[in-house]
Amino acid sequence: MSVLAWVALGVLAGGGAWFARARSLAATRRCRKCRRPRALLDEASEDAHLDASQRRQEALGVVDYQVWWCAGCEDGVVLRRAPFSSRAVKCAECGNRHVLEKAYPVVHATRDRGGELRVELECERCGHAQRFSRYTPRAS
Repeated sequence: MSVLAWVALGVLAGGGAWFARARSLAATRRCRKCRRPRALLDEASEDAHLDASQRRQEALGVVDYQVWWCAGCEDGVVLRRAPFSSRAVKCAECGNRHVLEKAYPVVHATRDRGGELRVELECERCGHAQRFSRYTPRAS
């Protein structure tokens, strides 16, 4: 397959993903039950529709949740917006999306060799913990 064909395929795939996301967002903004438009709640009003874990994630700045509310049938949709730089990971046990990560240096990086970090993940909902090593590049 030529390079031009690969580029065209990539553009089409990216466009398809954008179209699917736009279509999904449009469906969120209109109520599925009564077909009325939903309203985006402000930060103060949306907290009543979030669970404790979601409110904590927002307070820590890890995730931003949006609540789209239909006043006609009192139905809401919660959307999760996480920045790409977020260090929050999903718990392997309960599926909670906010796991606290702590990293401790074991071996500091030098110009000759990389370093090692001891990483501890702990779910604040169920308490599940994981421990593993992460390696860092050499110091420049």
